[in-house]
Amino acid sequence: MYVLGGIMNIKRKRVAVIVNAWSRIVKENISTREQAVEILKKSYEEMGIEPIRGSSTSPDLYDKDMASLYIIGKFGLAINEELAKEAIENIFSIEVMLEKVVDIVKNVESYDQLCKEYPGICKILDDKLVARLLRYIFTMYYFGFIDRSSFFELLRKTYVVLRPLEETIKRFTRFVIAYEVGKKISENEIKNKTSLNMVKNMIALDIGIPHTLPSTRYVIDVAKHFFEIPQDLINSLKGENK
Repeated sequence: MYVLGGIMNIKRKRVAVIVNAWSRIVKENISTREQAVEILKKSYEEMGIEPIRGSSTSPDLYDKDMASLYIIGKFGLAINEELAKEAIENIFSIEVMLEKVVDIVKNVESYDQLCKEYPGICKILDDKLVARLLRYIFTMYYFGFIDRSSFFELLRKTYVVLRPLEETIKRFTRFVIAYEVGKKISENEIKNKTSLNMVKNMIALDIGIPHTLPSTRYVIDVAKHFFEIPQDLINSLKGENK
C-alpha cells in the first residue's frame, strides 16, 4: 500500500516563502524588480524548494515566479493597500500588465476583436508573453484564488482568443493535465498505468483543448515537483510512454 501526501506541505512551503519575501520587501523598502527577485530567490533557497515550474527549469525562473509574489501579495495579504502604487508598478510591471490581459481575454471573443479593440496588446503578444500569461492564470488556480472550473474555462477562452499562439497554449495545457494527474496520484486515486491513462484522458476531455495529452513520463516529472510521491509508485508508473 502506498502512503501518499505532500500536497499541502509543498504548497505551504511555497506560501511561506512568499510571505517571508514580502516581509523583507516591506521592511527593506524595496522599490525595484531586480531587488525583489533576489529576495524571492534567497527565500526559496533558504526554504530548500523551487518555485512553480514544469519538468525543466529556466534561467529566469525566479523572475517568472514574481507572479506568485504579486498574486499572494495582492489577493492574500492585501499588500497593495500598504505599498505606494508607484512601487507596485515598478516592481510588478509585468504582472500588472498580465492581470489586464487576463481581463481583456475574458471580455473578447476572438483574436480579430482583440487586435481591433486593443491593438497595443496585440502587437506585443508572442509565445513568451502568452506563456507568462498562462503561468499567471495557473498560479491563481494553484494558490486557490480561482477554482478548477474557472481555471479550465479560462484556459479554453485563451485557446479560442489567442488562436495564432495555440501551440504555446497546447504545450501549457499538457503541463496542466500533468499537474492534475499528479494531484490524483497524490490523493491515492491512481495506482497503476491503466487508471493513470484513464484519468489523463478524462482531464484532457474536461479541458477541451485538442492534442494535449502528456506522456506518462512527463506526468511523473511534473508531479514530483508538486507532490510527494513514493519512489516505488513512480517506478511502477514510469514505464508508460503514451
